[in-house]
Order: sequence, then structure tokens, then C-alpha cells
Amino acid sequence: MQKNWDLKRLIFNISSLVHLGQEVTSSKGFNEKIKGALYVVTGIFSIPRAALLIYNSRLHSLDLLTSKGLKGIDGTILRIEHRHIKVLKKNEIYSIKELQNNPFYKQNETAFKTLQTRTFIPLFVKEEFLGALSLGRRLSRTSYLQSEADTLRAIANQISTTLHNSNLFKRLARKATENKKLYENMRHIYHNTVQAFAAAIDAKDVYTKNHSNRVAKISVAIARELSWKDKDVEGIYIAGLLHDIGKIVLDRVVIRSKNLTNAEMDEIRKHPKISYDIISKIKFPWKDISDFVRHHHERIDGKGYPDSLRDKELSDGAKIIALADAFDAMTTERPYQKKRTLNEALIEIKECLGTQFDGNISKAFFKTIQKEIKGELKDPQVLPYLDKDFDPSIIIMLLEGIIAELSA
Repeated sequence: MQKNWDLKRLIFNISSLVHLGQEVTSSKGFNEKIKGALYVVTGIFSIPRAALLIYNSRLHSLDLLTSKGLKGIDGTILRIEHRHIKVLKKNEIYSIKELQNNPFYKQNETAFKTLQTRTFIPLFVKEEFLGALSLGRRLSRTSYLQSEADTLRAIANQISTTLHNSNLFKRLARKATENKKLYENMRHIYHNTVQAFAAAIDAKDVYTKNHSNRVAKISVAIARELSWKDKDVEGIYIAGLLHDIGKIVLDRVVIRSKNLTNAEMDEIRKHPKISYDIISKIKFPWKDISDFVRHHHERIDGKGYPDSLRDKELSDGAKIIALADAFDAMTTERPYQKKRTLNEALIEIKECLGTQFDGNISKAFFKTIQKEIKGELKDPQVLPYLDKDFDPSIIIMLLEGIIAELSA
């Protein structure tokens, strides 16, 4: 029962962060973004009253930027001096009781009562103080569970970055090129949030540390070689990060086991469907992510799982993640096998063409590695994660032969 509740909470938290990510990276105006972000926060944690304040460095004050559910608060400000800021922990969650003996609270007690503050979160990006979140009493429990606190900190980071980027945007006189950079910065924060969930999955097993990140990077490299649109490349990156999210409900001992029983193997083979059940409930801005995740253990010959689909029934995205996942498993230590050299892994992929792997997808993968070894790609996605104990000339010769064969 507890596992089901944890799973529901996980789905809700990811969905909420995705929603917030869409808010702060949308094309809306700054005020709309900020108001939307605050409403996401209050919705997640059942808080009917809240306010977002922005730091005015000239007047040494926190000025009201937007609010929800509060009346008669126009003109409410909090006086905050440099000495107050120095003792505040970055993006940390303070209950009002924790602040009551602080000189900052005593100087602003009336304002805190006007805002009906129960939780206060100072917002920073690195050393820059940007503002604060004032959250009122919750409709449910008064305190925050650890998972809720982690999600709230992630949200504070996103809002801080949005405020920071807005300030930067103003200082740079709204230049078009800098506007794009600001958008990219907000996207990176969103990606970092999803990466945190992927890291939590991989942490269940020492053998799969950073596995999801590597699969995501390899998938991106293949998609780019296939000339996918930027938006679709971003989608497969997110799918790669979350492809194993279903393992979060599996027993840690089963995942680490070297010799699995049939029952344990059946349990592990449930994870693509569990991942799909989680992902399909989340409204992502990219299509087909749930399909990619569900079918990343399918094979071209129909002998994969969970649906035993064959070649034409599988999307290119599913085929890409299947190859990226298998290649990373081959080239890293696992409890059931020793890692292969790059040469051995490439030969195995070649031998499995038409049975496990798609020829066109594999050809794009081989071309990617060839280009990375030759230094033709500015942003290599595969080689940085591999051991450097291979002879580049031998690998290039091998790849040229395979590519020529596939092109015939």
C-alpha cells in the first residue's frame, strides 16, 4: 500500500515539475510566467494563500511581485538588510517558527502577519539574492514530507532562475540573441530537475550509476545524425533520462542480483510497462515519449518485451533508445556480465542487426562514433563516457567496413 502511495506521489511530483517547467519556459510575458509558477506551487501543496516577493537592492526591501488568495496586501514590503541576507540559506525552507528569533523577522513581524506566512523560502542563484516565497497555511498537513521538501527546493531553484534571467534580460536591453540564451538557461534548469529523478533511479544500483544520463546522450547523438528536429531531439533526451523510471518500484536486491530466478526476471521485465504507466500520466510537451519508454526492450525480430512488437510496429524513437540502452549495458560493468571493449560492442551490434537492432538506426550510431573519433562533432555524446583504451585507427577501419556494408 505504501509503495502505491509513493508511486502516486512520484507521478504527481514529476507532473507538477513538468507543469512548472512549461510555465517558466513558455512564451508568456514575465508577469504571467511568475503568476503561473506561483499558482503551480500553491496547487501542488494545497496552499490557498501565498506571495512571491522580489528583492529591491536599492531600497533593501522585498517588494510584492504577485500573490494568491491574499487581500489588502498592496504596498506590503519586507525590509531586509545585507546582514539578514548573509545568514539565510540558499533556497532553504524555513518555517515561521524558525524565523521568529531572527532580527529579520522581528523587524518585519507585521508584514509577515499580513502575508499570513507559515513558510518562507529565500531565493538565490549562486550568491545573488533575488527574492522570496511566502507560503501560507496548508489545507492538508502543516509540515512537509522529505519528498515534498525536495520538490519544493527544486521549484525554488526554477523560480530563482526565472527571476535571475529576467534581471539579466533587462540588463541586456532585450537583445534577441540574449533572449534565446535566457530561454536556454531555463530549459537547462528543467532538464536538471528531470536528471535528478533519473539519478534517483540509477542510485538503486551501483552498476547503473549515470546509466540514464548516458542513454539520453547516446539517443540524442543518434537522433541528430538522423536529422531529427530540435524539439524531437529534446523529447528523446527526456525519454532517455526516464526510460528506467519503472525500476524505482522494484526491489533493490532483485536489481543487483547476479543469478536471477525466473520469477525475479519476470519482475524486472515489468519495468518498461511500469515506466510507461508513470510517463503516460504526465502531460509532456513532446509526443511519443511514453511509446519510446514502453518499447525500449523490444527487438526487431519480435522477441523483446513487453509487447513482442516487430520491426515496422516499432517507432524510430523506441529503436534508438533500445540501441543506446544495450550499448551502455555492453560497455559498463554489470552483475551478469563483464564490460566489453568498444571494438567488441560494435561487433556485437553488427551481429545483432536485423534481429535485435534496426539497420538504419545502427548505421546512424556507427556514423556518429566515426565522426566523434575523427573530431568532426563539436559536442560528442558517446566517446566521453567510454574507456580510452582503444586504437582509433582500428575502430575507424571497422566502422568504415560496417557502414559500407549497410550502405550497399
